[in-house]
Amino acid sequence: MFFRKLSFVGSALLLSGGLAMAADLPEMGYVEQMEPAPLPPAGFYASLHAGYVMPGDVDAEFVFGGTVDGDVDVEDGYRIGGSLGYDFNNMIGVEAEVGFSSIGVDSISAAGTTIQTSGDANVLTLMGNVIIGNHYDRWRPYLGAGVGAAHVALDVSGTALPDDLDDNDWAFAAQAFVGVDYSLTDAVSLGARYRYLHVGSTDYTDDGDDPVSVDSFGNHSVEAVLKVKFGG
Repeated sequence: MFFRKLSFVGSALLLSGGLAMAADLPEMGYVEQMEPAPLPPAGFYASLHAGYVMPGDVDAEFVFGGTVDGDVDVEDGYRIGGSLGYDFNNMIGVEAEVGFSSIGVDSISAAGTTIQTSGDANVLTLMGNVIIGNHYDRWRPYLGAGVGAAHVALDVSGTALPDDLDDNDWAFAAQAFVGVDYSLTDAVSLGARYRYLHVGSTDYTDDGDDPVSVDSFGNHSVEAVLKVKFGG
């Protein structure tokens, strides 16, 4: 009888101790996953880009014994450039950009005649851009637009040309682009971009002092972009 009472008391003590320990344990429930640290929302940055240029049609006006309209057949080329900018927040940024593109000039068609040529057209652009985008974790899609000036330098020669053309001119320029960046770190991102650049009409003088006018033209480019943030 004594041992039966002792056993009962011991069981009661164990049960009460277990309940007390259970009360002290933290509640086990759903543990919310931690979000990655947000990227710096604002600050200065620098970027570099390089890519492939696909020019559109180019129309021009020549003097071959008289003023005639013609077409210039150009090749695909390349583009490189860089910018310095400032992100006001995750949504809006502004930047100053310099770019250089080069395309080949294959032939000139005018007055029913096609003349094979060699040479190139080099375009230097100075642009001010506005960029709008947003971060989705490490991804940032964006849209951009800019205006500025383009320096177009032509160096074209051909055995059937009356005179070679080696001259340059400035013109108004505008562009629009769309892209996406992926942040490797809080400061460095890689991305891809499509750009359309419009260059206004330009005027030149060939080696025979005859005028040559080139109508406004546009080109398309696809580019890789490296961006480095410096902080606020």
